[in-house]
Amino acid sequence: MTQFSYPGVYIEEIESPVRPIAGAETSVTAFVGLASAGPRTPTAVESWADFEQRFGGLWTGSELSYAVYQFFLNGGSKAVVVRVGGDPAYAQVDLGDGVKLRARTPGTAGNSIKVTVKHDSGEPKRYTLVVSDGSTTESYVVSVDPALESSRLDRVLSTSQLVERDTQVFGTRPAAVENKAFTGGTDVALTRSDILGSATPSPRTGLEALADVDVFNLLVIPNQLAKPTTGTDTRDSDWAPVIDAAARLCEQRRAMLLLDPPFGWDTVDAAVQGARGGLPVGGVTARNAVVFFPRLRISDPLGDDREVGPAGTAAGVMARTDTRRGVWKAPAGTDDGGLLGVRSLTFRLTDQQNGTLNKLGVNCLRTFPVYGNVLWGARTCRGGDDFGDPWRYVPVRRVALYIEESLFIGTKWVVFEPNDEPLWSSIRLNVGAFMDRLFRQGAFQGRTAKEAYFVRCDAGNNPQDAIDRGVVTVDVGFQPLSPAEFVHIRIQQKRDDATTQGS
Repeated sequence: MTQFSYPGVYIEEIESPVRPIAGAETSVTAFVGLASAGPRTPTAVESWADFEQRFGGLWTGSELSYAVYQFFLNGGSKAVVVRVGGDPAYAQVDLGDGVKLRARTPGTAGNSIKVTVKHDSGEPKRYTLVVSDGSTTESYVVSVDPALESSRLDRVLSTSQLVERDTQVFGTRPAAVENKAFTGGTDVALTRSDILGSATPSPRTGLEALADVDVFNLLVIPNQLAKPTTGTDTRDSDWAPVIDAAARLCEQRRAMLLLDPPFGWDTVDAAVQGARGGLPVGGVTARNAVVFFPRLRISDPLGDDREVGPAGTAAGVMARTDTRRGVWKAPAGTDDGGLLGVRSLTFRLTDQQNGTLNKLGVNCLRTFPVYGNVLWGARTCRGGDDFGDPWRYVPVRRVALYIEESLFIGTKWVVFEPNDEPLWSSIRLNVGAFMDRLFRQGAFQGRTAKEAYFVRCDAGNNPQDAIDRGVVTVDVGFQPLSPAEFVHIRIQQKRDDATTQGS
């Protein structure tokens, strides 16, 4: 406090009660699954090129790599990747004389590559190398002449999509050979234990490793279990503990779990019957989970079209919609729900099939003339008509989580402050300013701020007993914007009044 002693002007700086609350991030997406390389601790990646550099890019044995690829292609900007499982092996071939090649990507897919070496009798320092995996064929003219460095083996293979050199020997010409097969490529079998991880080792692994991540808003765990060669397909029951653990984690971390269709939903009828029997997530955690159907066919840069789960693509659509429109806009529809990089859907649903699944809380993907492939649903796993749940819609739930996370981060300064009216007034000021900003951005329903939201922090919800226990309570409510899911157009004929006609 300033001490006044002499006549004059005194300057005193007073701390402002305004502490602006910044909005939390809304579309940081965590991915857990197999990758061909890279760290096993949670690692932030901000582009597809970043993922390629850190985790080896696309690999045919990794559903996660394709989910991340689709995420960035559809508008995602930040991901956190947790790599699990073992290390795959690369297929290789030894052409003799020190010349060795290996598949560019690991796994059993490399075992399908064959190589042919052709000699030109008039050119002893040159040979033709042909590699093919059955769908793609590449041909290169290789020189062993030190003066022609640009035609050296490693230089010509730098553009190959199939193979790379696995040797430091460039001055010898291997013997002629035809269709020699690559061998030794192995995939990795993913288990639910890999995904669940462990909290005891240091560092943590699998889902447990996400405890070390400050914030993530969406969680994608691509379905990837090997189908049994005999007997009953038990993958959904084997995978259930993974989904349960992920749903509980999302509930704790104010995040949304995006799910691929269960393994058993291999036909539309099976999907309907499966959804009627219960969605993959039930109970209170279902409000933080979303399931999509059907699977997608995408253009695979490594070869032919590939079937993948829709969750990674949907996460990208959510991120794109958050940037363009806001977290309160449903990430679906002809304008915001377009699926980039998707060639087709595994099933082309009818309106009736879509209607049945929608009422059960399943978000369908549709193909429409002109608009192409789009995301055509915005319900949580509590979105079935029979539930009547207030958190049935994805944007409503995500807005609530966004507000919770923003206030959780933005009100930490309150801790240990004197619990009385000046504090309550400051809380009302700062939280009210944050909510008013959302109202002006169009996040809430209501013509006025009073209709759209409220912030209460006063003696009414902070009695003396709570003050004595060191508790300050802030009540925040908002009027959500529910998406226009059903557009009802009523048409009737208009006829001029008879008396009007006669006048």
